[in-house]
Amino acid sequence: MLNVSKAAMEKCPAGPASQGMRPRYEAALIASGLVDDVTDVLALDACPCRYSEGDFVCQHGDAAEALWVIVLGSVSVREGNRTLFMRRENEVVGEQNILGNGCRRWYDLVVSENQVELLEIDKAKIEQHPQADIIWRNIAKIISLKLKDTSNKTATLSRQLEDDSYILHAYTNEYALGRRLQSGSERPTDYRVHRAIIWFSDVVDFSMYTVQMPPSRTADIMQRFFNAQSAPVADHGGHIDKFIGDGMMAFWVLSDTEPANLKCLQALRAAEEAVSAVAKICIGDKSLHLRIGLHIGMVLSGDFGSTTRHQFTLIGPEVNRAARLEQVHLEDVLDGAAGLGAIRLSAEFRDELSEPIQKRYGHAVRAKAKNIGEIAIFC
Repeated sequence: MLNVSKAAMEKCPAGPASQGMRPRYEAALIASGLVDDVTDVLALDACPCRYSEGDFVCQHGDAAEALWVIVLGSVSVREGNRTLFMRRENEVVGEQNILGNGCRRWYDLVVSENQVELLEIDKAKIEQHPQADIIWRNIAKIISLKLKDTSNKTATLSRQLEDDSYILHAYTNEYALGRRLQSGSERPTDYRVHRAIIWFSDVVDFSMYTVQMPPSRTADIMQRFFNAQSAPVADHGGHIDKFIGDGMMAFWVLSDTEPANLKCLQALRAAEEAVSAVAKICIGDKSLHLRIGLHIGMVLSGDFGSTTRHQFTLIGPEVNRAARLEQVHLEDVLDGAAGLGAIRLSAEFRDELSEPIQKRYGHAVRAKAKNIGEIAIFC
């Protein structure tokens, strides 16, 4: 049963053909394009109907026996709770489904404003009209124009989708995006505890240059040294978590059954390539230098933040430990200061490497780390 207002059901008993047609009704019919080249408009017996907001003009599955011209207000084309299109004054609605025998409505037509007035035209009146062929031609033209408009909108939306996808990938790593898609759009990603390799890096003493150089030059150099790190990380299967000033956090996630040695080797190769690439960037005659801390341990991952703004990241004591590896300065070293290098490995990370590589990173450094205490670093 249609949810239509009582007034909507009270059609004029004799129809406008016996009374003439009000100018605003005739103007709406002409503006709609439905009666182009039609000499006898009154023979269509268009019947005025009034609706209130929320009334259904027709519903999905109804027999398609009429179309409507909007005289006043607007009507939404809906699929369930989703509004697909809005149709406004002097537009035709409901015309697509009447082309054929036994056709039924594909969508709901729902009144969108408090007072809406439509002209209802029965399919039978069109078929009986002496110029029915012209009216059907006009209906086909109206449908064609709507399809053209929809195609243009679809092309625009496709371009917007490409732009949105580019922006999304620029701000979100592939792993986080995959987790987000698994959770759906209505809730944050699920929280998981798993083993991961954590990378923290920082360009040594770069902050001293930021207030001396023009902003555009600072931004250019930062882009260069972040590219020099991001490319190796991506090439070796890692994910960029975030940029923190002139520092960077990245990670490699391990499955429950995956051996860590191969990914630790990938992370180490990425670090070595990044250190080499950053060293080729100079300010004046001074090369930039990169520090990297690499650690492996259990982390908690997911969306963290407020209800309106959050970010996918990794948190936990092991993340803090990786950050402290990178942050160790000479004044923090208790033993082994002479061997404090650009790449600092935790004992847990080093243990996952092959014996020849362990020998390459065999110098042990003991240092103080903020909020952690003493830590062992291998360089």
